Amino acid sequence: MKKALLASIISMFAMAMFLMLYLYLALPRLRPPADITVSQTPEQVERGRYLAEFVILCNDCHSKRDWSVYGGPAISPVVAGRECLTSDVKIVGVRVKDDNVQGVLCVRNLTPEKHSGLGKWSDGEIIRATREGVDRQGHGLFPIMPYAVYRALSNEDAEALVAYMRQLKPVKSIWIDKEIEFPMDLLTQLWPRPLRWPVPAPDRSQSVPYGGYLAAIARCEYCHTKRRKYGRDLAPEGRYAGGVLFEVEGKQLYSTNLTPHESGLKNISREEFIAMFKSYSEPRPVPPEGNTPMNWSAYASMTEEDLGAIYDYLRTRRPVDTSSN
Repeated sequence: MKKALLASIISMFAMAMFLMLYLYLALPRLRPPADITVSQTPEQVERGRYLAEFVILCNDCHSKRDWSVYGGPAISPVVAGRECLTSDVKIVGVRVKDDNVQGVLCVRNLTPEKHSGLGKWSDGEIIRATREGVDRQGHGLFPIMPYAVYRALSNEDAEALVAYMRQLKPVKSIWIDKEIEFPMDLLTQLWPRPLRWPVPAPDRSQSVPYGGYLAAIARCEYCHTKRRKYGRDLAPEGRYAGGVLFEVEGKQLYSTNLTPHESGLKNISREEFIAMFKSYSEPRPVPPEGNTPMNWSAYASMTEEDLGAIYDYLRTRRPVDTSSN
């Protein structure tokens, strides 16, 4: 009896080890990067700059930020990376439950510098990393990079981002290969998924669908929708209803309700919505109640047409009552 039990335990352990080995070798799921050379026309570069600095806000995570100013605007040189993160370092503005890295993680320098930056990366590798979460060596990116959000990024806009990054001045910064502990290292390999079809550019003349596209890539949904209890998936019953917990300088705060309910945007007009963003065009001091992870001064530089499109889209969402929260 004891021998049979011992044999069973050994067999289960061996199967578990074999499964772990298989997962480490088979993951992440990936496809080869596209063989593409992006055209760096002035129009492409300008579109990429607009997206990177005012919509997607690559500079939020890939730059140092000035937290003495409201919204923590990026400090020059932008997108040149920032300090490495460890279990002892708080990630300012990230959801509190996700804010400790077990291991070492450096935030990538996006300038075309050859060691810490993207100088050795191909255009296809940059686009694959942005939308599919796999680096040039075929390893999964740590999910603090919201590549699942950027799957919605059109091929045209993904190429514009690359055009913008390629013309940046190379900047040297810190780079240490990531060391993520189990089980997060396995999950980091498990989550990426290949994008096997082209993503068409949205019709900018169609305000609601274009606003939905902007709301996705600008991370409105990502920051204003709660996750399911276990996992990274958004909870569909509370889309854009806020209530996501963040932390800035030791203070906890929740994202606001963006649905057309009285506890959200119902009583705010399109003109008021646009004016609210535009009012942050000039830097503001941090108010007594504290700072915010939302980079208002960057979003303030979005065009009125794009801000209006986001508003039009949000008005089509299901109203969610958060007045009792």
